[in-house]
Amino acid sequence: MLFVLMLPNKEQLREESDEWCLYMFIAAIVNFLTGFLQKFLFGIVGENITLSVRSALYQSILKKNLGWFDLKENSASVLTSVLASDVQVLNGASTEGVAVIIESLFAVVCGIVIGFSYSWKVSLVALGCVPFMILGGYINAKFQGGMSEIEESSYKDANLIAGDAISNYRTVASFAHDEVIVNQYDRYLEPSSKKEIKKAHLIGMAYGFSQFV
Repeated sequence: MLFVLMLPNKEQLREESDEWCLYMFIAAIVNFLTGFLQKFLFGIVGENITLSVRSALYQSILKKNLGWFDLKENSASVLTSVLASDVQVLNGASTEGVAVIIESLFAVVCGIVIGFSYSWKVSLVALGCVPFMILGGYINAKFQGGMSEIEESSYKDANLIAGDAISNYRTVASFAHDEVIVNQYDRYLEPSSKKEIKKAHLIGMAYGFSQFV
């Protein structure tokens, strides 16, 4: 369209612009259909995986001995949190990640073929920038996936105290310890909150670097 808009002849400009607008409209429809099918089909696969993992995990929990549930890290609130959130992370890593990888590989291969077919010099320059883009994406992925042990520990303790407070709400109310429980809950979440704020800025810089390249 940029080259078409440079044409001096108005009739030719109108004719070719209509043609390329039609091509872009068709491409938009194809993109909508393929994007919908990608999300829908991978979503079904991910939900089936999540259901199977949750079912197997729940069955294994029911087969544990009674002493296993007396441990602090195996309380009801922590186990329900694992079933709710940790298994959902597996869904995103197994299905959405695969979809993005396939889409990216297809885009890279098609881009290289189209680029070299039009101008191999510009394509070589673009390929020279790929390592920097990979570096930015790698740093971004490291910031997003790393430093999770401290956060999981903080959330586990917070879920534990919240579950105990709800289960024994009569005792908490009789001793008027509701503010103490809330303050303790805030203290457990404070380290992970500060870590998330710091990590968000680092992720933003890494993402900006990759987009800049």
